[in-house]
Amino acid sequence: MKYLLLWAAAFASSPLLAQQGITGIVLDAQSKKAIQGVLITVPSFQIQVRSDAKGQFSLPFFIDQQALRLKHPDYQIMDTYVYGNVSSLRFELKLGHMTTEEVTVSAQQVSLRAKNTVPIEVRSINELQLSGGMHVAELLTKIPGVYMSTLGNGIAKPVIRGMQGMRVVTLVNGLRLEGQQWGGDHGLGIGELALGSAEVIKGPASVLYGADALGGVVYLQDEPYARIGQQTLDVQQKWNQNTSGSTSSLLYKKTQGNKRILVAGSYANHADFQLPNGLYAKNSRFHEWVGKASYSWFKPNQIHQFRYAFNNTVAGIPGHTHDSLATPLSFQVQTQGRKYSLPAQFFTNQLLSYEYKRFWTGQEFNLLLGQTHNRLVEYDEKVTKPFMEMDLFNSIYQAKWTKKWAQQQLIIGVAGMLQLNLNAPIAADQLLPDAQTFDQGIFGLYKYELSKAHMFQVGLRQDVRWIQTQSDSLFLQRRYASPNLSAGWSWQVNSFQRHRLNFSSGFRAPHLSELLANGFHHGALRYEIGDSSLVPERSLQLDWSSDWNAEHGSITVNPYHAWVRDYIYIQPNGNSIDGIPVFNYAQLELGRMYGLDLSAHYHPHWLHNLHWEGNFSYIQFESPQDSAISLLPPTRLQNEIQYHWDFNGTIQKIELSVSHAWMAAQTRVAFQETPSESYQLIHINARCYLEKNGNWMLQTGVRNLTNSAYIDHLSRLKNIGMPGPGRHFYISLKYQVQQQIKD
Repeated sequence: MKYLLLWAAAFASSPLLAQQGITGIVLDAQSKKAIQGVLITVPSFQIQVRSDAKGQFSLPFFIDQQALRLKHPDYQIMDTYVYGNVSSLRFELKLGHMTTEEVTVSAQQVSLRAKNTVPIEVRSINELQLSGGMHVAELLTKIPGVYMSTLGNGIAKPVIRGMQGMRVVTLVNGLRLEGQQWGGDHGLGIGELALGSAEVIKGPASVLYGADALGGVVYLQDEPYARIGQQTLDVQQKWNQNTSGSTSSLLYKKTQGNKRILVAGSYANHADFQLPNGLYAKNSRFHEWVGKASYSWFKPNQIHQFRYAFNNTVAGIPGHTHDSLATPLSFQVQTQGRKYSLPAQFFTNQLLSYEYKRFWTGQEFNLLLGQTHNRLVEYDEKVTKPFMEMDLFNSIYQAKWTKKWAQQQLIIGVAGMLQLNLNAPIAADQLLPDAQTFDQGIFGLYKYELSKAHMFQVGLRQDVRWIQTQSDSLFLQRRYASPNLSAGWSWQVNSFQRHRLNFSSGFRAPHLSELLANGFHHGALRYEIGDSSLVPERSLQLDWSSDWNAEHGSITVNPYHAWVRDYIYIQPNGNSIDGIPVFNYAQLELGRMYGLDLSAHYHPHWLHNLHWEGNFSYIQFESPQDSAISLLPPTRLQNEIQYHWDFNGTIQKIELSVSHAWMAAQTRVAFQETPSESYQLIHINARCYLEKNGNWMLQTGVRNLTNSAYIDHLSRLKNIGMPGPGRHFYISLKYQVQQQIKD
């Protein structure tokens, strides 16, 4: 005990970051003149300040070995790292809009994207929202290799390189989002309200985030707090013609001294969406309440954050019928409905978390504690008695310690979660029994910069999962364990070219639904039967990425190849119960998934305001046992042209974008799965920024401009022949008022 107290005293007396502040100046790289209005962000602290008329700025404390981002609309974004406990900084920005470096937070550390060997795609939510998408999953489809699986407009989830559901881990501000992701008819349970950025890790990320991250990770982060000494109020209203729907939202942020607060809320109400033929998709209506609140305070060497998020969605379940002679027209009606009718799904998510960061010179400690509650209620034919009512309680913790040297970094951490899956006694049926799941993992990451051009990173993790049912009639007890390894190499050939090579393994234990399901799943339109003898899935992936960045554009080439063993899938057995087809869970002993992601960005200086972005995604799966797996995304090509005009009056800026998406036909299908035809979509979107008694943003556009009749291969409504939404117009108006606070 004496030695423990001596160690704790030495630890607490380590050199802390100095109490006084740090100053800096931002200049034009060519003219050496001061730049006013540069936004300087410290991602680790989520602190933002702006440079004044002299280009000067100040932070309330010293920073040591921290990432910084400098952003101005007329200059290239600069992401850099500050080494050493310096008291003044000097930065020079270059004119232009090309961004070659980005700060990431998803790889267990705040670092520059170029300093990661793991391929990570980073996008701001504001940038993605220019596409006019209705929800987070649709916004993410602008990223190469990312698709979405939908059940109407109200239910959608991301698909990364052909994997979805339990193979994709979603985190919100570092907190693992656990819902009923085992069901294709269950959405993310998170809205785009107050979100600031999205990061996607493609491929196995089990070393970073434990079991289940076999397909990849979606890391969502809230937008930053208000700048120091400022409070802001945002009010936004959206309207969608296709669903006769609207979304109203409110966001308030305040930072005074070392205390910050964020409060936000929104309400969305949408009727049945309209099809290209003028009819409506029966019972595709939904409404959604979203709320967020966070409170944070910081000191020169530490930061505390409390966050709470609430999401409640009531969504109709389209395509429900007991009629064996039903046709696609059976689910298309002439009258657009808004009030929910049976069958319907009531989905509630609550997320509560506390995060603590402590900094020492060259060291950092991070603790994250979280409690989530997911409630799923489905009504089939009786409004007085739910067909299914389930509660999922999830307790999460993660603790990690980071040690930084000049060219090295070591991260050691532990993480775990306890899940309780409970059925309500009043429910008519139980698809899954009451059960508890316990995960425990320990991990380590080591990064070594051999030189400015070469960097090596290796990670190792050991995970253990226990599953036990709490039902006497259906008892099951299982233990699964596996180590995972990740190793990567990154090298900068010259100032324009960088390559990455990463090897990673993945591990996913069977879920309760795959082991023990035995009942109707009306949202998925099938009767599901599990298999208690299933073994864990395992994956090995080799990922190569090459980036070429020039003065006028950039190109990224990202081929990958994954070997999968014991892949769990579900397929029909040819029987039916009460007119509903029966599906069984099974496993493929061996499989290979490989593909290619391409992306390009062109920004010519001779036409300074023009941007072209394009990406291409190709995914293929092969197995000696079967020709393909179900719901394999088709080949996709996306292009977008953007142009903007700058003004000096009330109108500050106008942005115009035209985007085109081509989906190839999908003929590689699984047993009894039908192929899909190719289709094309064209969208036009425009934004106008105004400044009059506050900041205004008007956005409008037309999606599916040509009113194409299409059925996406990943749509859960494909089996009833339900097309996607037809041509529709939308409009959004946002107003923001800012006020400086005097201490």
